[in-house]
Amino acid sequence: MKARMSEKAASKRLQEAGLEITEHRLRVLMAVGNTHHPSSAPEILEIISGRKDINRVTVYRILDLLVKREVLNRLGLGEKPQRFCLRSEHEDEHPHFHCTRCDCYICLDQHDLPLDRRALERLPLDVRHVDIRLEGVCPACREKASRT
Repeated sequence: MKARMSEKAASKRLQEAGLEITEHRLRVLMAVGNTHHPSSAPEILEIISGRKDINRVTVYRILDLLVKREVLNRLGLGEKPQRFCLRSEHEDEHPHFHCTRCDCYICLDQHDLPLDRRALERLPLDVRHVDIRLEGVCPACREKASRT
């Protein structure tokens, strides 16, 4: 679902969100934008830890800010670590798939599982966020199982 995120693209996303473009914010956003799955904060820190000038607390603060400014989505997964993925410029949320065998998470295109926003608007609720997570077995695990 995600394309490679260049420094130029990351700078543009930060600017559009009304955020100052800093090296740390760029590195965190590019780390999330260049993975093909929702990533946990420790995974993001590992990706950018080649330089010692950023710490765990800074990464968490940047992730929180990027979620607040609607640049990233946060997946609340109960007791598991939260994961983060790039929010599309053209859609609010998108569904995710969790493999119950290998514990991987996959971003799905919103068109794979359309959500009727008008139906939500008819509810007597003030819906601000929708989080759809499908669970099952991913293609890689299914293939492994079929070989054994």
